[in-house]
Amino acid sequence: MSGKTIDILCWVVGLIMLAVGIRQFYLFATYRNPDTGQVDWQGGTNHLWLAIGAIAVTCICALAYFLRHVNKEEEIHITQ
Repeated sequence: MSGKTIDILCWVVGLIMLAVGIRQFYLFATYRNPDTGQVDWQGGTNHLWLAIGAIAVTCICALAYFLRHVNKEEEIHITQ
């Protein structure tokens, strides 16, 4: 795969996993006990773990993208 393809793949996977992480955290924060219908902070922990995992993948994708671009100088052409 070319460098440009890997960069695009990092962006796409990172953004998708960011959306998944936000959605899973929302599901955790608004989880309601099926029996009482009240917000249950101790239930829905699987949503919290999925959110943590998705955000971790997002951070890895961002890190991979930025580390690939370290020490890459652009040539500056001075024209008169």
